[in-house]
Amino acid sequence: MAAGSETPSRLGEAATRAGLPPTVATGVRMALEPGRGRTAVPVRSAIVGTVLAVTAVVAAVTFGANLTRLVGTPSLYGQNWDAAVDASFGSLPARDVTTLLSRDRDVLSYAGGAYGEVVIGGGTVPAVGIDRLRGDALPTLLEGRWPSSAQEIVLGTKVLRRLHRSIGDTLTVGLLGSPRRLRVVGRGVFPAFGRGSFTPTGLGEGAAVSATLLVQPTADASLGGYNFALVRFRRGVDRSVATARLTRAVRAAGCAEDQCNVLTSQRPNEIGNYARVRSTPLILAAVLAALAVATVTHLLVGSIRRRRRDLAVLKTLGFVRRQVSATVAWQATTLATFALLFGLPLGVACGRWVWAIFARQLGVSTVTVVPTLTVLLAVPAAILVANLAAAGPGWIAGRLRPATVLRTE
Repeated sequence: MAAGSETPSRLGEAATRAGLPPTVATGVRMALEPGRGRTAVPVRSAIVGTVLAVTAVVAAVTFGANLTRLVGTPSLYGQNWDAAVDASFGSLPARDVTTLLSRDRDVLSYAGGAYGEVVIGGGTVPAVGIDRLRGDALPTLLEGRWPSSAQEIVLGTKVLRRLHRSIGDTLTVGLLGSPRRLRVVGRGVFPAFGRGSFTPTGLGEGAAVSATLLVQPTADASLGGYNFALVRFRRGVDRSVATARLTRAVRAAGCAEDQCNVLTSQRPNEIGNYARVRSTPLILAAVLAALAVATVTHLLVGSIRRRRRDLAVLKTLGFVRRQVSATVAWQATTLATFALLFGLPLGVACGRWVWAIFARQLGVSTVTVVPTLTVLLAVPAAILVANLAAAGPGWIAGRLRPATVLRTE
């Protein structure tokens, strides 16, 4: 037995004592015992390599699943409504908004809002003022609560990080040219709120206050001019039909097409960019999986070349071609099993960790989902691929001529 191979030998002996077929026990030994001298096989480096490959594949799949989830789930990037009636630079009187939306049987909740900017710490931050009119058609909150008075503000993660502030702090905020002292009561995620050439909000960039703080002085105070209204439909409603009905109601109320738009998607620019590259982690996972297969195949080919004498002895002792090929298959299965045993949990942990860092930088929720079904399917898939990789080397090993090999060895 080679120095340092005590544990692998015990595993091989355990397979023998368990009464497993000779092909299984021999395959386990070949996978875990490096041997010695010129016939030694670098099994340890191969095991480490395949474990790292499986870890990287699972981590990439986990990250990719969460990126796809972020891109495809509006609430994760701040949009908790189905449609927005947007008047841009125009005005939607609060009385008209309430009258219009309260009559629609498909509308569950709605809010009115105004566009604007605030100045904090010498920098300009795109902002929205939102009044909760019915229900909770509001941007996503990661921490804290929504402003309940004109003395409170919600900020994006990146803004808080840049200011070195947190929930509970009081800031001097410039609103319509006048400074006010506002208390930070929440940390939010903002979809794309913007008009014209003004910089829109996005994920961790933005601020939210009471709408009264951003209403322009020229607006009719008795009507409370909103620039937009956020609308959430009831569960189970056909959103396309409900949106079409809302659009017709808006037009009938006198808001022309060149004055009002009904928006169903307010993706931030970052989300649009990630939507175009969301398949990249899966492509990377496929490349890493191919490298793992190449590693296993290279080990098997090298093992057969260096252990020709051992295989010839097995055939001399009575192994037929099918048994020699099965031994090589069990060698590959053992390698795959070890890689999965350690690589799967490490990959999930790494994928969760990397996603949490990425999400924290974006300013979105760090809650991570694990693609459990995909991870579980990786077990039979990896073993199947390992056996397919062993088919060629096993066929070669099964056709070794014992007399020729032993004579040359």
